[in-house]
Amino acid sequence: MKKVLRQHPAGTITELRQKLQEIWDFFTPNFCQNLVNTMPQKFQP
Repeated sequence: MKKVLRQHPAGTITELRQKLQEIWDFFTPNFCQNLVNTMPQKFQP
């Protein structure tokens, strides 16, 4: 979220809320499951 907001900063509170909602909507169950599935690989030495 932070990276996207830095690339496209909001000028008002309303814009910030809208951008945060758009980012949050991107986190689909499938997207989250893919993140969970890659966690074991990230902890291997």
